[in-house]
Amino acid sequence: MIGIHDESFIIHTWQEIVENALHAKASDIHIEARPLSSLVRIRVDGLLQTQYEYPIEFHERLITRIKILARLDIAEKRIPQDGRLCIGLDFSNPQIDCRVSLLPTLYGEKAVIRILHSQIEELDLNKIGLLPEQLHLLQTAIAQTNGLILVTGPTGSGKTRTLYSCLNQLNQTHRNLCSIEDPIEIRLPGVNQVAYHPRAGLEFSTIIKALLRQDPDVIMIGEIRDSATANLAIQAAQTGHLVLSTLHTRDARSVLPRLQSLGIEQELLESCLLCVSSQRLVRMCCVSCKDSSLNQQSNQTLELCTVCHGKGYSGRIGIHEVLSVEQVLDASLTYVSMIKAGQHYINSGLIDQASLSAEVCSWR
Repeated sequence: MIGIHDESFIIHTWQEIVENALHAKASDIHIEARPLSSLVRIRVDGLLQTQYEYPIEFHERLITRIKILARLDIAEKRIPQDGRLCIGLDFSNPQIDCRVSLLPTLYGEKAVIRILHSQIEELDLNKIGLLPEQLHLLQTAIAQTNGLILVTGPTGSGKTRTLYSCLNQLNQTHRNLCSIEDPIEIRLPGVNQVAYHPRAGLEFSTIIKALLRQDPDVIMIGEIRDSATANLAIQAAQTGHLVLSTLHTRDARSVLPRLQSLGIEQELLESCLLCVSSQRLVRMCCVSCKDSSLNQQSNQTLELCTVCHGKGYSGRIGIHEVLSVEQVLDASLTYVSMIKAGQHYINSGLIDQASLSAEVCSWR
């Protein structure tokens, strides 16, 4: 019989946590120390839900197991650590990449494991929620040989998947594709991916300068964070390179004041900006519940649904607004806003008003 202090018990418990998270299609696993317990929660469709609760004595050993898998310093408990590990339903053959973040807290270290589900075949601009006219605008932009394409939105809004989908479409043998990422989330064969590593002197601006000497056709910059990176991105876009990047703004038109705050003049943007896409991820109504012949008014459908487990939602879809440079700069020009795009999906029954309002309206 396996005891709680046996090392194999920790290994078995970690695998159980992993399997339940994967079956639930979770995006993150949170393991945090409370005064008397170790709490395990998973994020499903944007919301955290409790998975397990263990005695506090169990916490440090579980964190140590994660550190070993992520090749982190098991003795270091005073500073944050970041790493990577692989998980899978098959214990002997884990193939799903994960990003690991460890943070010292009051009662012990907290671990957050981001599950990088996306497979290369899923990185398709046709599958990220763009309406036909939005898709046409974005595809027209990425077909250019030079210029700047920006994707905006809050953390967790799907910006990275949109960028990877653009890269995946551009990924052909006659192009030299390079990316600067913090960290590298999905490994794309054919793309020269460089990890941001400030402790080693690899700042975004340093890497961009080096990449410009590598004869690139396309450069993907994970995020424009400062004026140095912004200026280099503009310079690259003006000198014959197609540049893709992200910004944290609440909508597409907020890109202009944000870049101006980083020292970029409007004239520079007018010369190289191709388009801006802003987005949110909105919970989708459970198709299984909707298609069920059971009487929903009696709540039987929700109680018996094996897909959403009574939540009424399953999966998320991207709600976008995509603007050309003219639409960004001229406030009098109309465009399909995120609210209008969301209304399209409400009318089709994919999402409901409550989910749209929670993600889009709360940010306006």
